[in-house]
Amino acid sequence: MSSSPRVYLETLGCEKNLVDSQAAMGLLQQRGFRPVEDPEDAELVVLNTCGFLAAARDESMERIRELALLKGDAKFVVMGCFVQGQTHPILELVPQVDHVLGVGQYDKLEELFRQKTVDFPLAAPEEAPYAGYGVRSPGRLRHVAHIKIAEGCNQSCSFCKIPALRGKQRSRPVEQIVQEARALVAGGVRELILISQNSSAYGVDLPNKPRLGELCRALDAIEDLRWIRIMYAYPPMFSDELMNEVYQVEKVVSYLDIPIQHASPRILKAMGRGYDPERLRRQIERLRQLRPEIMLRTTALLGFPGEEEDDVVALLDFLAEVSFDHLVTFAYSHEEQTSAYALADTIDPAEKEDRRARVEDLAWDLALERKGRLLGKKLSVVVDEVYENAADADLSTLPLDIAEELEEDQPVAFARSEGFCEGIDGGIWLAGEGLSAGQMLDVVPKFCGPYDLWAHAGDQAGRLA
Repeated sequence: MSSSPRVYLETLGCEKNLVDSQAAMGLLQQRGFRPVEDPEDAELVVLNTCGFLAAARDESMERIRELALLKGDAKFVVMGCFVQGQTHPILELVPQVDHVLGVGQYDKLEELFRQKTVDFPLAAPEEAPYAGYGVRSPGRLRHVAHIKIAEGCNQSCSFCKIPALRGKQRSRPVEQIVQEARALVAGGVRELILISQNSSAYGVDLPNKPRLGELCRALDAIEDLRWIRIMYAYPPMFSDELMNEVYQVEKVVSYLDIPIQHASPRILKAMGRGYDPERLRRQIERLRQLRPEIMLRTTALLGFPGEEEDDVVALLDFLAEVSFDHLVTFAYSHEEQTSAYALADTIDPAEKEDRRARVEDLAWDLALERKGRLLGKKLSVVVDEVYENAADADLSTLPLDIAEELEEDQPVAFARSEGFCEGIDGGIWLAGEGLSAGQMLDVVPKFCGPYDLWAHAGDQAGRLA
C-alpha cells in the first residue's frame, strides 16, 4: 500500500450524511489519505448509505453492487444508515464488501484499511462520536456549509425510523459548534445551514440547556458570516418564545423549514405529531408577523394508513389557505422499526401517488403565486454557480420564452436570495458577465416560474429590467 493511500468516498441520502462524509474525508486526509474522483483509482472505496425509506435502501443496494464491480483490489467499506438498520446480511449478499460500519463509526476507516483489526461491532447510534467535524473537507460550494447541531431524535412520530437509525438526541455544545463554524468561515464559508433531526429541540438534552436562540446569537458574533439558515424545525417545539429569540438575531435569514406532514386532525394524531391545524395556523401567522418577508418550506406525507378522501381534502384546503413558498411531497412507505408498521397499509401505491400528485399540482400553483410576489423587488442574492455558456445550464424551470431568448454562448449564473436554501429550493437565474461563486449583489427579478426567477445582474436595484 502507498504511503498516501488513495480514497474514493461517495454519499447517498440527506445532507446529514453529507456532513458525516465530509468529516470522514477530513479525518482521512489528516491521516495521509489522498481523495480521488474515480473508484477504479482508489485503494479504499467508501460508500455512505441511506436507509430511511425502501426506495433509499434499494438505491443503496444497487450502488453497493455497482461499486463492488469497480473496486478491483481496493478495500470496500459500506457505512451509514443502511448498515445501521440492515435487516439482511450485506457481507453475504455482496461478498466484495470487505467491511461495514454503522452511523458515526467513520473514525474507524483508517484502522480497517490498515488491517489493525478485522472488524468492528455495529455500535448503538448513541455511541457514535462527533469525530472529524473540525477537519471537514470542503463541500461543493466553498461559501455554503451545513453544520450539524444535534444528532438523533427524541420524538416518536409513528411513520419515522430515524430514532432507530440514529438514536436519541445528542446536541452538540454551543462552544463546539461555534469553533467549527469559525473554522468554516475562515475557509470562506459565508452561509451556515443548521441541521439536525429536530432543530427546535436543540440543547434540551445538554446540562445547561442552551436553546436555539442562544446558539444563533453565538454564531451571529462571527464577523465574516453573513447568513444563518434553520432547517427541520419541529412545529410543536418551535414556540412563540423560541421564534422571538431566533428571529431577533440579525444574521438569521427570513426562512424556515417547518415540516407539517399533514393537516387532518385525525391523521396528525395517528402520526403522533403533537399538534392540530389550528395551532399550525397560529404558528405560521406569528412567523409572518415577526418576519413579513419570510419564506417557508414544508413537507407533506400522503397515503398514511387510514387516510381517507376527507383527510386529503383537509390537507389541500389547509395548504391553499396558508400558502407555503416551498412544498415537497412524499408517499407513505410502510417501514419496519416504526410504530405505524403495526397498522394495515391498505392504500394502493397508485392511489398514494395520485393523492401526492394532487398536492403537487396545488403546490405548483401556490409556488408560482408566491414567487410572483418577488417580481420587481430588490433581492440580495449570493451567486452559487457560474456558467460561461447558457447552453451548459439547466434552464428548464424557467418560462420557455426566457430560455429561448438566450444566446447559447451567453454567460449565466445561478444565485439565491435568503428565501431559498441551497440545493433544494430553486433560486434566481442571472444574465450577466463578470460574476463569481460566493459573490453577493442586489438584483430585481423580472420573470418567474414556480421554482426559479430570472433577473439581469446588471440591472440597478429598485427598478425593473
